[in-house]
Amino acid sequence: MLDKKMSTFALLAKTGSYTATAQQLFLTQPAVTQQIKALEADLGLELVRYEHAQLTITDVGQQLAYYINKTTNESRQLLDQLKLPNKQAPIKLGCTRSLSSFLLTKALQKLHQQSHQIQCQIANTETILKALLAGEIDFGLVEGNFDKKQFDYVTLRREPFIAATFAGNPLLTQAEPLVLKDLLSQTLLVREAGSGTREIFENWLTMQNTRITDFANVIEIATPTPIVQLLASGVGISFLYESLVSTELASGQVVNLPVHGYKLQHEINFVYPKHSYFSQQYQELATTLQTL
Repeated sequence: MLDKKMSTFALLAKTGSYTATAQQLFLTQPAVTQQIKALEADLGLELVRYEHAQLTITDVGQQLAYYINKTTNESRQLLDQLKLPNKQAPIKLGCTRSLSSFLLTKALQKLHQQSHQIQCQIANTETILKALLAGEIDFGLVEGNFDKKQFDYVTLRREPFIAATFAGNPLLTQAEPLVLKDLLSQTLLVREAGSGTREIFENWLTMQNTRITDFANVIEIATPTPIVQLLASGVGISFLYESLVSTELASGQVVNLPVHGYKLQHEINFVYPKHSYFSQQYQELATTLQTL
């Protein structure tokens, strides 16, 4: 097991504050400071520094914090598996909000065959990846972009990422093929910053030398369900995964917006810590989810 100084440092790296770290550990701030200085002396490494009166974790410190979190989480997982056989060991996963709307239920049905104790965190891609680095979850189901050098992953499938609108949108009656410029007068329904869906869309806009702020009207929403409901009720346009609107596409409430030159697909990935002790288990688990 890791010693107390390392656990304290990992928490400091997470909170970014000696005061907050001391409060969570029920210690005085000088006691926390002393532990960090002692750890730096033991290791011969600079883990923290102050820049412009702001606490900064050094690059080396960030690597150490990741190691501590990973080791702590995997130790917990291994002990759970040793102590709790017969599917009693808990699974902690994270899932992005978009995937929670069309993939998570089927994934949980599969995972329930592996464990009777499942904890699921639903958040945007950025938050899920941070939770994975912090050792708060075992793996994540994400559709957004991520640093593939920082994590190991298995691609579950590629999902069409479509432009969609309501059936009666006057844009659909335009004789000429639609181009991006034709859409800028529309109300854009878009996810919040940090969302993988938004990042995919923004990257495509950047290639067209366009930004979200170029749209006349923008409604930003933190979850996909209201976006789908607004589209079905006759409001706006959006760029989103086809599976999110499969029911509405089938009923004709929502239609694919035929934008010239626009055709995107994006990976849905099972993401887990780099070089994990449980890599084989994760790969086997991901394989069962590829059939969803």
